[in-house]
Amino acid sequence: MRHLEISNFGPIDHVSMDLKRVNVIIGPQSSGKSTVLKVACFCAWLERKIMLSAQPEKYFNQQTIEDKLLRFHKMTSFMKSNSVISYRNDAMAFSYTAETQEWTFEWDKKRWSYKSPKIAYIPAERNLVSAIPNWYQVSMNADNMLDFMKEWESARKNFVKTEQILNLPVEYVFDESTQEDSIQLKNGNKIDMSEASSGLQSMTPLYIMLRYLTGEYFKNGQSTVEQKMIRDHLMSILTTEKKNLSELKAQKRVDDMVMPDHSDLYIEEPEAHIFPSTQKEFVYSLVNMLNGRKKHSCFVSTHSPYVLTSFNNLILAGETLAEKGDAMKLFPKKQTLRYEDVSAYSMKGGVAADIMDSEYHLISAEAIDEASSEIGEDFDKLMNL
Repeated sequence: MRHLEISNFGPIDHVSMDLKRVNVIIGPQSSGKSTVLKVACFCAWLERKIMLSAQPEKYFNQQTIEDKLLRFHKMTSFMKSNSVISYRNDAMAFSYTAETQEWTFEWDKKRWSYKSPKIAYIPAERNLVSAIPNWYQVSMNADNMLDFMKEWESARKNFVKTEQILNLPVEYVFDESTQEDSIQLKNGNKIDMSEASSGLQSMTPLYIMLRYLTGEYFKNGQSTVEQKMIRDHLMSILTTEKKNLSELKAQKRVDDMVMPDHSDLYIEEPEAHIFPSTQKEFVYSLVNMLNGRKKHSCFVSTHSPYVLTSFNNLILAGETLAEKGDAMKLFPKKQTLRYEDVSAYSMKGGVAADIMDSEYHLISAEAIDEASSEIGEDFDKLMNL
């Protein structure tokens, strides 16, 4: 299990959370939920870099913080004199203190059991690749949006050329000859992606990217020269530290560390511009993708109680399936979650509150209903006038 702590950073006063395979954070705008998502993504990136280099000191400098956290995730004004970021998992633990610009680090007991993820951040501004024709010609800063655009370029070129979007009566089409993206309607007509609805402009790149990163991406198993050098470097360290380990077992451990084993996905506001029933279909589809041949992980930030409710349905389905076996027919096993694999938090006033209900093994219904309750209270007041 991973654990993340953030203090006095941007809108965050204090956050302490356990990160599991599926993580969800909800809160109003400017509450800090996207900040948490970005810091978590940075820590996962740094963890992977340290594992592959076996040289933590190479990354423990102010340049890493400025380039890979603050600039890359567009948070250049978020660091304060008393900011602290701490992260740990079974392989390592590290922290950064802004006041002294100092790092702490230690290896943990499962250092050599680490399985490398493909890390991908999918920003809320992803509709840029849909809304702007010839987006690949736009000059951009080296940030998470540019990184997403590079990933999108790989996804659309290496994935299928036609793909239905969720259960909607439309298909995404990529024309390799013209390098154009379009939406094909049920009647066979095509429209350019830049002319599609705002919902399709947001959902299409998100859905296609996730399909690619949980499937087709892992079919390319070729090893690069750089990966071979990393393998040789890690093998040298591992066989020196663990002299009794067979070469075959050592090679397997190093391969797991070097070649991405699964995707670790950071998704901002998947509900952007889409109807509640489509939000539900997206969550169901996302979990189906996470539970594929490889067990992928995700961290989702959202404003939407519908997204939380949809995750809750799948947790309930998973718990019921575990208890009653074949009696559960509404959801296939691949589309269910177990309570212990999910974390959910609510951001308010700069603090993250755990909203998992340990008694009912679900996300707290009270947390989900909070926004609706406020609206209902206003309605009741008007009715009582």
